Amino acid sequence: MASEAALRRRIRELQSQIDSLRQQNVAFQNEMNRQMNSRLAELRSEYERALTRQKNETEELYSTRIRAFQENMVQEMQQQYRLLEQEAARISKLQAEKIVELSDCNEELREVLQRMKSHQEIVDENHRSLAVALLDQMKTTRGDLETVPHEFFFKGEFDIIDSHSKQIEEELNQEMYQAAAADASSVMMEFDLLRTKVEQALHEWLMAFQDYARIIKAISARLEILETHPIETKAGTFVMLPKELNYWSCGAYLPYKQKIQEALSLIQEVEAQGVVNYLKNDLAQERKGIFSKVAEAHKWDDELMGITNCILCERTLSDERWSISKNVSKMLKDIGYHVIRKGFRSPEDRIKNQDWYPKGNRYCQNPLDCYDLTMSIQGLDILCVTFVPVRMNGVAVRNECIISMNAVSLKDDSLISEIVGTNVQRVRGLIKNIIVSGVAVGTTQDIVIASEEQRRKKVPNPKEQIRYLERKYH
Repeated sequence: MASEAALRRRIRELQSQIDSLRQQNVAFQNEMNRQMNSRLAELRSEYERALTRQKNETEELYSTRIRAFQENMVQEMQQQYRLLEQEAARISKLQAEKIVELSDCNEELREVLQRMKSHQEIVDENHRSLAVALLDQMKTTRGDLETVPHEFFFKGEFDIIDSHSKQIEEELNQEMYQAAAADASSVMMEFDLLRTKVEQALHEWLMAFQDYARIIKAISARLEILETHPIETKAGTFVMLPKELNYWSCGAYLPYKQKIQEALSLIQEVEAQGVVNYLKNDLAQERKGIFSKVAEAHKWDDELMGITNCILCERTLSDERWSISKNVSKMLKDIGYHVIRKGFRSPEDRIKNQDWYPKGNRYCQNPLDCYDLTMSIQGLDILCVTFVPVRMNGVAVRNECIISMNAVSLKDDSLISEIVGTNVQRVRGLIKNIIVSGVAVGTTQDIVIASEEQRRKKVPNPKEQIRYLERKYH
C-alpha cells in the first residue's frame, strides 16, 4: 500500500496533468475558433469576389458553383468539427481517467488519514489513561505517606512533587496527553525514590533511637542500682543517698543524673506519643540529631563508669583508712602510746567551699583526704601515723601509711630512726595490704611529711578518670 506522502505526491501530479489538459482544451478551442473565423473571413471575401466576377454569368452556373462551394465548405467544416469532437473526446476521456485516479487516491488518503487518526486517538487515550492511573496511584500512596513524618526528613520536597502533579492535571485538561504521561512517569519515579528515602531515613532514625533508648535506660538502671544497692567496706555495709554519691564523686553525680533523667524523659515522651507522632510535631526539626545523641550516650556510658569508679574507690579507701587507723591506734595504745588526736583532717578551703561539699556538722572533717593518728611516747616526743590516699588518673587506687616522729627529748638521730623503723614493722605486721614507710626527722617533720604526702596523693578528679577511660577504651 502506497504511503501517505506518495499518495499526496501522486494527487499533486494528477491535478497538474488535469490543469494542463484543461489549458490544452481551451487553447485548442480558441485556435479552432480563430481558424474558423479566419477561414470564414477568407471564404466571405472569396465569395464576394466570386459573386462580383460571376455577376454577369448565368444564374444556373452561379447557383451550381455556389452550391458546390457551399457543399465543399460544409464538408470541410464537418471534417473540422469531427476532428475537434475526436480531440475533445480524447481529452475528456483522459480527464475522466485522471479524475477517477484522483478520486481513488483521495479515497486511499482518507483511509490512511482515518487509520492514522484512529491510531493517534488510541495512543492519546493510552497516554491519558497512563497519566490518570499514575496520578491516582500517586494520590493513593501520597495519602498513605501522610502517616509518615516525611517533612521531618525531607522538608518541602513532597510539596514540589504536589506542584508537579497539578501541572500534569493541567496538561490533561488541555489534552496534552503525551506530555502528561511523560511528566507523570518522571514524577512517579521521583516520588517512589523520595518515598524510599523517607522509609530508609525513618528506619535509620528508629534504629538510632532504639540504640539511644537502650543505652540511656541501661545507664538509668545502673544509677538506680548505685543508689539502692548496698556496698560493703571496712566500716560496714551502706546504702548511699544521692547527696552522698554526689559528695564522693566530688560534685559530678547529681549533674550527671539530671541530664540522664532529661534524656530518659525525652525517650519516654517519644514512646508515649509514638515515634511517628513525635517526629511530626512542630519541634521535630530541632531533634534531628539522634545520631549525635547516640554518640553522646556512648560518651555518657564512659562518664558513668568514671564517676562510679570515683565514688566506689574514694568511699572504699576512705573507710579502709578509718578502719585500719582504728586497729593501729588500739595496737599502739596496747604497747604504751597515748593517743593525742585521731581523725580525718579538716577540709581545705578549696574543697569546703565547693557547692557539692555538704554544709553542717556531718562532714566537719574531710574523708577524701588523710587520716591522722598523733601519739605521745613520753613527754614531748610525738609519733605521727598518717594514712594517705594515693590517686592515679583522678581516683584513689590504694592507701599508704607514713610514720614519722618529732622527738624533742631525744637527741640521737639513730635512736629516732630505730623507733620509727620499729613502729613501721609493727604496723606492717598488722596491715599487710598497704605500703608502710617511715620518715625520721626532727623539728622539720611537718615540712617533710607534707612533701611525702603530696608526692603520693592528688586531688580527686572524676573528669580526669573519664578522660583516662576514653583514651583507654576508644
